[in-house]
Amino acid sequence: MTRPFVQDPERPPGVFVTNKSALANSIRAPPCSCHDCQVGFYLTAEQYDPGLSYRSRLSDADARRLVESSTRQIHETREYLAQRLKSHADLLMSRWRKQSLAKRQALLTEVAPDLETSPWINIRFSYMPERKLIDRRSQKRRRQLLAPWLSVDVLKANPAVLYALLHYRVTYPPQDWAAFDCRQLTLSWASGRFDVDFSDKCVVMYGPRYGSLVSWEETPAHRADILGFPRARLVLEAQEFIMTTLRSIVDKLLDGVDNSLPARTEKWLELTANAGFKRTGEVEFWSPYTNQAFSAPPRLDIDYLISLAKTRLDATGDHLWDLQWDPVYMRRYMKVHLQKTIYKVSDENTIAKQFAQETFLEIVGHYWWRWIEMECSNVAEVHRRFRDNIHPGYPLPTRYDRAVGALELILVNQVIFRSKMLYDSLPFSPGFSHHFTLSHAELPSGYMKLERKTPNNTAEGLEDDPLDWCLLQLLGEPDKQTHFDHAMLFAFLHDHLSHCSFKERARLDEVLYKNLSDLSTCHEMLVAVRLSRPQNKARYIDEVIVSDDRDRDAWKRMRQAKENPDPGANLEGLGGFGKGLIENFYAKPPSGQKNAEWMRRSKAARAALDTFWDSMREVVKRYFAKSPFTKADIDGLLEIISANQTSAYLDAVRSEEDKILAEIESNAAEPMLRQLNLTESVPKVRSEAKSRRKKIKSRPESGSIQPAATADVPDPTLDAETNSETRPILATERSLHMISYMFPQTAEESTKTVGWDEFVHAICDVGFTARSNGGSAVLFENIYGGKIVFHKPHPIAKIDSVMLRSMGKRMAKWFGWRRDKFVLADGSADTLSKEAMSGTTPSEICEQT
Repeated sequence: MTRPFVQDPERPPGVFVTNKSALANSIRAPPCSCHDCQVGFYLTAEQYDPGLSYRSRLSDADARRLVESSTRQIHETREYLAQRLKSHADLLMSRWRKQSLAKRQALLTEVAPDLETSPWINIRFSYMPERKLIDRRSQKRRRQLLAPWLSVDVLKANPAVLYALLHYRVTYPPQDWAAFDCRQLTLSWASGRFDVDFSDKCVVMYGPRYGSLVSWEETPAHRADILGFPRARLVLEAQEFIMTTLRSIVDKLLDGVDNSLPARTEKWLELTANAGFKRTGEVEFWSPYTNQAFSAPPRLDIDYLISLAKTRLDATGDHLWDLQWDPVYMRRYMKVHLQKTIYKVSDENTIAKQFAQETFLEIVGHYWWRWIEMECSNVAEVHRRFRDNIHPGYPLPTRYDRAVGALELILVNQVIFRSKMLYDSLPFSPGFSHHFTLSHAELPSGYMKLERKTPNNTAEGLEDDPLDWCLLQLLGEPDKQTHFDHAMLFAFLHDHLSHCSFKERARLDEVLYKNLSDLSTCHEMLVAVRLSRPQNKARYIDEVIVSDDRDRDAWKRMRQAKENPDPGANLEGLGGFGKGLIENFYAKPPSGQKNAEWMRRSKAARAALDTFWDSMREVVKRYFAKSPFTKADIDGLLEIISANQTSAYLDAVRSEEDKILAEIESNAAEPMLRQLNLTESVPKVRSEAKSRRKKIKSRPESGSIQPAATADVPDPTLDAETNSETRPILATERSLHMISYMFPQTAEESTKTVGWDEFVHAICDVGFTARSNGGSAVLFENIYGGKIVFHKPHPIAKIDSVMLRSMGKRMAKWFGWRRDKFVLADGSADTLSKEAMSGTTPSEICEQT
């Protein structure tokens, strides 16, 4: 059997013809047509496309010979590289690091001539006429598409990239990489970019039998223990190309080395013992999500997924708390949002309603992080019970399989939800609004027509405006194989922003950046679940909402959406109290000298802010009314937007007003100020909000899983006296400066801005590591447990005074930080002991309370 399509001599290149008989004879039905088996075989209907037709049919003997040859070559090369690194790793590092960019490029071009020069071949090839020319395919292009993340420019730009690639490909066996390497082929496989040979056999993708040819069986095929030969051969071919390329590079770098010399690996061992790798000029370790090829192979680390959800839950919760608590923070938030073009062309009622809706979506987004964390915790709990029964090559325990399937379903819907939020924001962002038109023509009052006026998914769109192109591609459905992978797009985005001008970076505003961070985190979690082996069975919403899983909060919300897909009636009134906030709070901030008039305006503004949140609580109540959520559930959801009902809030307002009065009096203010009723602007406590975080036990119960995200952190309601007996935290001089700006005591300190890199270095000096976490998010992890996410400022990497104080509040809340807890270390940071650097560990604080 050979491919039945031939180029039509009378038509342009890329137009093929066939005859019905030859085409019918070429069709090879897959052993199964389900979604899982589409990964390894083309469906019958797909083979009528010239690009998706099989090139030839192989005998079992030929298929076995091919996969065994590739597998043997992969293992032998891996062992060879391990021995070379064991003896000469330090020398290899030194020689590669000392070479100029030009010499690195020359070396790579010489030893690996099939390497693509420029990155993003998957993206660029999608717009090349060559993609249609199935009769002119070359072995060189095939290899470039087999490992689309590998290129000369990527390897030469930073020495750490080659070190990381060598380390992880040698440390981990090829079966650990199989799921990732297979995923990298998805776009080219689905788009018909490879010459593919058919065999109805499968290849084992796990354990010692990795690479063995076997017959298709339904159960192991559906849990991805075996993969159809057509796709599996490509995976093995990709791994062989990667390993032989690395061998060629290593041999060239170590050419002429004296093998009798003693082994030198101290620097290599020190480098690979770190928490990750960094690019030149960057402070944080790179993200495994956008740099998976240069990180450890993916695995389902449920503790890590919980930590992602938990840190986002904490970050969004603190954000909502500050919006209620801190008028300055709220004004900053409103200023950022009101810069959107929709606010410049809308009437005041539409503006008010739009802003209130965006704030409501922030609240719902926070709830979803809470529900995602619950789903992850459910998987962790079930995993703990059945972990001894989870092994490659065996069926997953039913309860664990169903728990993972439910989590996957929630995550894929969250990716769609976050993409929708990005879609809603993009046309109105000042940096991208020129691509759209917005008009009121022939539409009822309050409605506007939005249209895209420039093409995007074209070679010209990619070339002329790569930032706009990338953001539009991120709106694609995550399950469509011919769409660009989100992880690749986020890597493309990071690369573009790292090399473009300040003006270009400035187009991506704070609102978009936050949406991108949420989207990348959801997709990272989804990919982690989908690359897990053994693979879980796919589940569907209609099935889950009638199963035993239906009573968890995430599925209560899914049931609500199913029963009431249009909750718009529950959102009535948003415009009214949004207008009151803009008119009475945002437009009338207290200003000028602090006197009686200043105090009056301050009280009026805070009253307007309280009214807004009182009204928002009523909207949330209505939104979840007549839903599967119980009254207790709804009360729990309302806690995060009930800051002005807590005694802590009332005490803070009184304290602040006392402080301002004292300042006025010290400046010889009018005597009448002494008669002000300090409490008239403070509402009575209607219901004391419960603590937003349960007290965590300092020691886990026997056999319980302690995920990284639920590291013991101080309760936000702890007062200063609680930690008065803890030892001080030793800090470097730059850290002390940073701490003074986060907890200011003078007017000068309260107006300081600092560079992002300076902030990261200061935090790391006192016992944290930093890792890029997608979009603008950076994850800071304490060496003794506990994590927190901060967003890197954009486009200028400087933190303003408002955000610095907010960061200080968050560190005080979760890690017990106070200004007076830090003391200057005697000497450099290198002299600090682990105990001193960590200060008071979260578990100590919980024990003392």
